[in-house]
Amino acid sequence: MKKSILARIFKEGIKSKNDVINELREAVYNNVIDNDSLSMIEAVINISELKVRDIMIPRNQIDVLDVDDSIDTIVSKILNTGHSRFPVIDKEISSLLGIFHSKDLVSCMIHKDKFSIKDHLREAYFVPEIKRLDNLMYEMRLNHVHLAIVVDEFTNIAGIVTLEMIIEQIIGEIEDEYDEVEGEKLIVDLGGNKFRVKGFCKLNELESKLGISVNDDLVETIGGFLVKTLGRIPKLAEVIKFKQYNVEIVNVDSRKINLIIVAKL
Repeated sequence: MKKSILARIFKEGIKSKNDVINELREAVYNNVIDNDSLSMIEAVINISELKVRDIMIPRNQIDVLDVDDSIDTIVSKILNTGHSRFPVIDKEISSLLGIFHSKDLVSCMIHKDKFSIKDHLREAYFVPEIKRLDNLMYEMRLNHVHLAIVVDEFTNIAGIVTLEMIIEQIIGEIEDEYDEVEGEKLIVDLGGNKFRVKGFCKLNELESKLGISVNDDLVETIGGFLVKTLGRIPKLAEVIKFKQYNVEIVNVDSRKINLIIVAKL
């Protein structure tokens, strides 16, 4: 069966991406490949249609370090967010100085009194927001870059994108032991009754941390719940009212919700 499908593809020729996907779906039907494999292959085929702006975290939601932050403040921000890399600014995001790696903090703890974040900055990697994701993934791997600063047509900082975010477009969300055990990366308190929540945050975790009760036996995550409730993938910056909360979509792609802001009314 596998041979006949491949033979037909090469004999008849492929004229579009849809032709490829349709043949692969038939391969799933004939048990040549499974649904998980199909989903991943489809994502690889479709990633060329996505641009950086489609998945980036917008500038007003970026976790940054300030050049004047004390070492204790930096440690606190690292613990609260779980990030391994931070843009470093001088008072405002438009004054970007470089990138700080959390691991560099370890060697600084011995001489905390002599610490200056300026001594540990890495050069920032800038990319245009209209760049295709497949091209960016290749460049980031080639240059060993894990975080890129996104700029608009006027070279203003528009957001950030990470290599992990691009890879997640293909294989789905990457959860580590801290996502499950500590939860800092799932839900971040922004102050003023606002919380940044990852789309794959479990509904029971949302109730445990924020007291938001969602009863739904068909979905497990807040992203899945919102998509099911709306009957569609919401748009970027769309605001959804749920009980006594406003839910703002701050990062979404063609398949799922990646990041939301939950604000209590």
